[in-house]
Amino acid sequence: MEYSTTFSWKSFLILCVLLTLTAHGKGHEHHFKDLVSFPAIDVKGIVTDQQGQPLIGVNVLVKGTTKGTSTDFDGNFTLSDVEENATLVFSYIGYQTLEVELEGRSSLLVEMSSDAQMLDELIVVGYGTVKKSDLTGSVSTISGETFKDQPVTQVSEMLTGTVAGFYATQGTSASGGSSLEVRGPNSLNASSTPMIVLDGVIYNGSLKDINPNDIESIDILKDASSAAVYGARAASGVVIISTKMGGDGKPVVQFSTQLGSADVTGRFEPFQGEEYLNYRRDVLRVINPGFPAYYFNDPSNLPSGVTIDQWRSASDNPLSDDVDEYLSRLNFYQIESKNYKDGKVVDWFDEVMQTGFRQNYDLSVSGGTESLKYYWSLGYQNNEGVIKGDEFGTIRSRLNLDYTISEWLNVGLNTQYSHRDESSVLASVGAMYNMSPYGDIFEENGDVKWFPNTFIVANPLIDYYGQEKLRNINSIFSNIYANVGLPFDINYKLSFQPRFEFLKDYNFWSDKTFQGGRSRSGGYATRRDGSDYSWILDNILSWQKEVGIHNFDVTLLYSSEKNQGWSSYLENQSFVPNQNLGFGGLAFGTNPSLNSSDYETTGDAAMARLNYTLLNRYLFTVSVRRDGYSAFGNKYPRATFPAAAFAWKMSDESFFESDLINSLKLRLSWGVNGNREIGAYSALARLSSTLYYDGSNVRVGVFNNTLANKNLRWEKTQSFNIGLDVGMVNGRINTNLDLYKMNTTDLLLNRLVPELSGYRSVTANLGELQNIGLDLSFNSVNIDHENFRWNSNVVFSLNRNKIVELFGDQGTYTLEGKEIQGEVPDYSNEWFPGHAIDHIWDYNITGIWQENEKDAAAEYRLNPGDIKAVDVNNDGKFEELEDKQFIGYTRPRFRVGMRQQFTFFKNFDASVFLRGDLGHMKSFNQGLRLGGVDTYDRRNSYKTPYWTPSNPINDFPSLTNNVAVYGGGISFYKSASFLRIQDISLGYNVSDEWAQRLMTRSIRVYGSIRNLYSFNQWPGWDPESLNSPMPRIFSIGLDVTLN
Repeated sequence: MEYSTTFSWKSFLILCVLLTLTAHGKGHEHHFKDLVSFPAIDVKGIVTDQQGQPLIGVNVLVKGTTKGTSTDFDGNFTLSDVEENATLVFSYIGYQTLEVELEGRSSLLVEMSSDAQMLDELIVVGYGTVKKSDLTGSVSTISGETFKDQPVTQVSEMLTGTVAGFYATQGTSASGGSSLEVRGPNSLNASSTPMIVLDGVIYNGSLKDINPNDIESIDILKDASSAAVYGARAASGVVIISTKMGGDGKPVVQFSTQLGSADVTGRFEPFQGEEYLNYRRDVLRVINPGFPAYYFNDPSNLPSGVTIDQWRSASDNPLSDDVDEYLSRLNFYQIESKNYKDGKVVDWFDEVMQTGFRQNYDLSVSGGTESLKYYWSLGYQNNEGVIKGDEFGTIRSRLNLDYTISEWLNVGLNTQYSHRDESSVLASVGAMYNMSPYGDIFEENGDVKWFPNTFIVANPLIDYYGQEKLRNINSIFSNIYANVGLPFDINYKLSFQPRFEFLKDYNFWSDKTFQGGRSRSGGYATRRDGSDYSWILDNILSWQKEVGIHNFDVTLLYSSEKNQGWSSYLENQSFVPNQNLGFGGLAFGTNPSLNSSDYETTGDAAMARLNYTLLNRYLFTVSVRRDGYSAFGNKYPRATFPAAAFAWKMSDESFFESDLINSLKLRLSWGVNGNREIGAYSALARLSSTLYYDGSNVRVGVFNNTLANKNLRWEKTQSFNIGLDVGMVNGRINTNLDLYKMNTTDLLLNRLVPELSGYRSVTANLGELQNIGLDLSFNSVNIDHENFRWNSNVVFSLNRNKIVELFGDQGTYTLEGKEIQGEVPDYSNEWFPGHAIDHIWDYNITGIWQENEKDAAAEYRLNPGDIKAVDVNNDGKFEELEDKQFIGYTRPRFRVGMRQQFTFFKNFDASVFLRGDLGHMKSFNQGLRLGGVDTYDRRNSYKTPYWTPSNPINDFPSLTNNVAVYGGGISFYKSASFLRIQDISLGYNVSDEWAQRLMTRSIRVYGSIRNLYSFNQWPGWDPESLNSPMPRIFSIGLDVTLN
């Protein structure tokens, strides 16, 4: 792998000039002060906390200068040659910054107050906020500023690896990642995606529609007591996103832009050039063991002792030209032979892959008065992926308004609009691996060649060049609210949240493509139009009151909702007189087809919550929520979700004395949450249609293929959590530890029923699933000096899941060669009671049979070079139930994230973020080459090692591909553990003086690299992306703020 770095002297000189000018500006400031100097004195002093204890390492700075010092172990400091009227600035982590005017004094006793702001920081929870110090549940908060330099496309990418117990996939496409998970999988079949709450209201839209630049903070509710107020869909946790709002003052205009590129992080490519010829040679040797080994050798490179005459005589009727004879023996087609002799080679990797260009522009205006606050933004993004044709574009706009009409009435609006362009037609990465480097991409007339090497292997670029696609999604989401102040400190909030989404998905395949010219003729077109409309109406009463040592916070909610969708689908083919209109001319086809699909669901909920605080250190939370949803059976459409939590601020007790620990809080919580992620009509009997012949005509008939289930009810997750929050060294070190256990019952599953019943399946409540785990986060300020600051953030999590109960069928079954009495597993889904969902049940591969083990291999009808696996019962054969074992897990056993942030020379900052998933395996069946050697003599393949007598490796098999002896099939698992350098960024904030000279409030420039490198042993693309290339993204950015 080669890398190139181009040094730009122009950029270097500009940077030097900026630094010089900055220093020059500061020099003038000092010179002016020298002209108006005051008598100088020496200053000594002691710095203590509110209890009179000396503080070590307090920064003491003479305001307006770079002169400073820090306190020693006894809190003492000394400063020499200080102007007698100077002001000293005292700063210390966990304490409020203090400014003291000398006024001629040479001796000071300074008392610093602890910074309650850290503990009084408001955390957004369900239908309200609480102070961070008053949290009773497990909640993690991330500021949007943390990711300001990251080249992220959507919200999920901001969260990857940053929160203990939270996982977000890292997408490989131009549109980025999308799936989220909190504390492991809590369902076998229903969705485990956490609920999204946007600006205090439930959000059912796509994360792609939320502009990351609009985000103020993200709060993740992980335990049941925190999430139970959203009971209906909170079993998988809740992600609360808060967007920005303006403050008092004149308008603040912010503009930011990012430009960048995306490249593949490695070259997992097909065989090329000489390697391809050797691969074809080795395949043919396996297929044709009767020929001498040198038969398939290049005549110009024969083994020692083999003459050209021997090589030619190995063929009954050799061609006159040795090269033609050689290529004929390799089964080259005519086009391959011609290109080989002409020196024409296609690098399919370079033809399919690309360097993607990325651009992002954001503009926002915010501000307000005492009564009106506003925030408006407009963002444009266009990203190209690393696969040719992969492109994603979006336009996103947001308007937040909050207007106080009177002391008792406040109204507001949060609305966002999004336009997504997902009209990508990608080249096929999978087909790339079948391509001969001596094939052709195009016909002589310029048309894309269906079969580049005239064998039935599709051209990976055929759709890229021949398909026309339009896929646009437009959505609008709003939250319109009013807050009314009522007597007795009661507040009423009415919130209405409508959401509209419109989809256009049009496709046309010309007759030069497979879809339009081979599987069909004369072109093929489809059109899908869809629209969704939903609304939620929330009525919230809240009351807060402090009575002596008691503090009460009561919230009552009644909510109702409706979701509707309409979709129509049209298709046609064989267009006459021509295909020029594409998907705009469906009426000109000769074989039309149409379909439609609509849905509607309704729901409602009532909730009550009490937060009670005693003596400001004993914290209690109790809540109950009752939900109804139309998709469940008419017998159990509703469910109740209770929760309770307790927290104890132990450090506030009079008996607690510690110089090391400043804050210590114990948290306990329990609760029940629900999962309703099933189809709108899952509880009902559903019909399917089919065609039948009545003797004279073809007619449409309908039949019932699913059973109704009036007893279908909610999937419920009961959760227990114990947590400990510790603050040490005056707030410089903070640790949060959570242990949890979650049991999900009444799992929503589609269960097959006997065909004799006349039905196929029924949606039912079956089984129980358990998750236990640990979340640990650690934050520290390692160094805090005037010109250098170093912060660390480390998160660690582990999760263990287990199927406690499945269908409840008892009996005797065979597993790992043993007869077991108990609940019968589901072999088809590989679900085993007592085992993890992600347990790998397969043959245990121990290596590759070698030449000196030929006789032992033959007992299993295998040969040297074949896979060697454990025969559990030693019966000389491999049977699924007898010999498959539990050999590992497909989900990480441990997850870790480590972010280091540095600030130096005041204006420079840098960060390094590492993330790792450890202890799991993934199948890498590319190493088995399951296509079969009988086709690989005509195809290319993945460039992975393989066993040969001259290369007797022990980790990849030969090309014989003899896996037929393994009953039930076998998969090839490799370690998928990795530690990734996820992000590196470097930024520079232009000095305030120079920013003002440029008539701006602030200017920031930065650069970042995402997915710089991954430490792993995975033989393919990437252990996280598996079959897709992981992009490495380089970006530079500029942020400008105007006032």
